[in-house]
Amino acid sequence: MSRKFDIPVAHIDEPDAVGDLLATLRQIHGPAYEFALRTWEGETRLSAPKDKTIYRFVMRTERAALRLHPGDLVRGLPGAPGGVGRIQMAKQEALWPGDVITTGPEMGDGLVTGSGVCFEITAETTAYPAPKAAFLRHLPDHPGGCAAYPNAFRREVLPPDKEAANAASKRGHNRVNEHTLDMRPDRDPLPSRHHHGQVADATGPINHTETALVLPRSIYGLPLPNGTEEGRAVIYRDPLNKKASDAFIVPVRPGSLVVTPSTGERLYGHAFENAFAMLVAVPGFVAPYVMIPD
Repeated sequence: MSRKFDIPVAHIDEPDAVGDLLATLRQIHGPAYEFALRTWEGETRLSAPKDKTIYRFVMRTERAALRLHPGDLVRGLPGAPGGVGRIQMAKQEALWPGDVITTGPEMGDGLVTGSGVCFEITAETTAYPAPKAAFLRHLPDHPGGCAAYPNAFRREVLPPDKEAANAASKRGHNRVNEHTLDMRPDRDPLPSRHHHGQVADATGPINHTETALVLPRSIYGLPLPNGTEEGRAVIYRDPLNKKASDAFIVPVRPGSLVVTPSTGERLYGHAFENAFAMLVAVPGFVAPYVMIPD
């Protein structure tokens, strides 16, 4: 049974709540984006409309794999500098929750097998260097942000391509960014409570959202806090006025989706006190990061 919160919250097994969450994202970001939750079963070709790029964030799989071709750009390629390189020989690579598939003019189509569920974002194609695939298990760790403790699992899957500090627009080529991290209640420092502002642009501020897609820790062999996959996010209703006490709890588990909006009318902050999640930012992690003090 789904519950109502101040912000869009759903689980991939709750169709009505997912529909409401997707509708809210469309309302916030307008016609430049499209959002969907896709399920595939058996051999399936993934494509994108002309002049569009589709980012697919894999949340659940069963015996799933992606066909790769020579020349495909991959993040999480074993043996490549920084884990980024091009495929030399055609191959099939297993898909795990946390992986990303991208299709568009530069990447071409994708052919997947097995079964899976992914969160999709369709956006205009830009010069952002999106890979055909990103395999989370092979990416290096970069502790920081909400996972700043030593040896933290924090991996930059679709990192921001930031503009110069003095640029009028901070948006740059970014339309979608994502990193995945294990935000734990049993490490020091704890995940930070913060909010993001709207993204500065020469035409005016652009609405920003950060969507958490909660993954199973067990598949990556990560220890379970309190022996369970259950976690929580703390959402702050009034971060601009620094009222950290004005907050509510959102329980999360693998398959949960939680959207934190930043618009001219609605601004929330968050702290994922216990969650292993893909954090998907639209139009990217190029918005101000502001701490919420006591």
